[in-house]
Amino acid sequence: MRSGTFQRFLALTRPHRWRIALGIVLILAATALTLPAPWIFKLIIDEALPQRDLSQLGWLLVVFTALFLLRGWLTLVRNRVLQFSAMRIVCDLRIQLFAHLQTLSLRYFDANQTGKVISRITQDTNEVYQLTNGFLITVIADSVTIAGVLGFLFWVEWRLALAVTLVLPLFVLSYLYNRRKMREESRVHRDNWDKVVGFLHERVAAARVVKSFTREAEETSAFASGINADYFNYSNIVMRNTRLSVIADILGSLGALIVLGYGGLLVVQGAMQVGTLVAFNAYIVFIFPPIVRFVDLAAVFQRANTALENMWALLDTQPDIADRPAALALPPIRGEVEFRKVCFDYELELPGQGRPRTLTDVSFHIPAGQVVAIVGPSGSGKSTIINLVARFYDVASGQVLIDGQDVREVTVPSLRRQIGIVLQENVLFSGTLEDNIKYGRTEATRAEIQAAAAAANAHEFISELPDGYATVVGERGVKLSGGQRQRIAIARAILRDPRILIFDEATSALDTASERLIQQAMERLMKGRTAFIIAHRLSTIQNADVILVMEQGRLAEKGTHAELLARGGLYAKLHALQFQEAG
Repeated sequence: MRSGTFQRFLALTRPHRWRIALGIVLILAATALTLPAPWIFKLIIDEALPQRDLSQLGWLLVVFTALFLLRGWLTLVRNRVLQFSAMRIVCDLRIQLFAHLQTLSLRYFDANQTGKVISRITQDTNEVYQLTNGFLITVIADSVTIAGVLGFLFWVEWRLALAVTLVLPLFVLSYLYNRRKMREESRVHRDNWDKVVGFLHERVAAARVVKSFTREAEETSAFASGINADYFNYSNIVMRNTRLSVIADILGSLGALIVLGYGGLLVVQGAMQVGTLVAFNAYIVFIFPPIVRFVDLAAVFQRANTALENMWALLDTQPDIADRPAALALPPIRGEVEFRKVCFDYELELPGQGRPRTLTDVSFHIPAGQVVAIVGPSGSGKSTIINLVARFYDVASGQVLIDGQDVREVTVPSLRRQIGIVLQENVLFSGTLEDNIKYGRTEATRAEIQAAAAAANAHEFISELPDGYATVVGERGVKLSGGQRQRIAIARAILRDPRILIFDEATSALDTASERLIQQAMERLMKGRTAFIIAHRLSTIQNADVILVMEQGRLAEKGTHAELLARGGLYAKLHALQFQEAG
């Protein structure tokens, strides 16, 4: 583990350092209580049994039993202390990761699969739990055991202990030889697994699309390919760990063979008692199996190292949209909006690339309280304009101003609290209808919630539901129709009482009856506010105060419905085309 990675990991444990220190003390105590056991065997074999001393035998058995009962109790307390600490560290880390995700800009989510992001908070943090709990306990206990046993063995018979010690460097060389490859394989496994989780999340979320296009078999095959790729990669990891374990077992057997061979020779020569040899052999069990476990722990360590690097990379990601040091809170606004020579591209531009931008030199001025319609072919930059108004992205050049104030000079929360957005496919959260309506104003009263629902033409259908406003809508509002979801989204916007409203294709996917209800709700909501409406159906925006016509990232035309028709430009062509299609 790199020093920086390890230092940041230690910083996570600092709030729990006293509890972890207590756990370490308990580990040392429990380990110390294990060490006398082989020596008790030696006393029984060399003294109590040859002398037929039942009193000494009884006391030795009582001591042996007491040691292991006390060790068991200490182990129970130790595990409880360290497991609690490890789980608390993981919970704190998950909260920290999620809180940081909330600060990141949409550009980050555009570039990263949802499943990959979720994996950072779930799977990677589980690896940290294994590192903090199992790894910490095993490494400390086994390290103390090996050091204590070797010291004791050198005190009892230094020549035999030295012979055993000569085997230990071979374990270290075996690990060092494989460490780099283990790290690389762990990284590949993590990347593969991120792709699998991302694929799984996308397909589960898009279950309706998969079934609509009868792609079940193909998606299963694609998922199987991802799983099999991960299987082969993980097989390499398992085989490498298995080889290391086999090597460790062979070296451990070599150590035991040295003890039995050389120790047996000492017994035959009368230089060592049989009980001492038995105890020596028992102590060998305290040395080599822990070293074998270290090999297995190396895989845990590498997985945890990879997981920590992934999480640090996420936590080190800085948001593209952030408040400037001198940013002030935006006071209550009138709703005047102006674009001054705005250029923008969703991908960060590099010097000399020369590719076309999403928006190029877009300028317009909208007085407060006007209804603005934005139309144009797909990909012309309509949604980009409203994304810049809400400052989901920052302009590459130029300015976006609200009431004459550059949106980059004010705090993001104070700006967005005064903007309401209704999208084509609005997301409702799993919960009740009341919770979803008051999502933007959690302190709203029941009367305010019902008034907002009534204004959005939603109160009637909500009242007909068995549980009314307490109805659980299901994930993404799956239990509601498209028109009902849109009305809930409008109610949510009404309750927020914004000065600027944004409707992005809010009625394009609805039937005629639902569209009429949505249009009525939108008209109520837009009164006295600045409203931006993106629509493909030109018949729905004919009464707009001004229409912006976008083409290939540029503002092609601007005017009222009548003015644009009379001009005979792009808007007139789009209108004529829709009229012909309707006919």
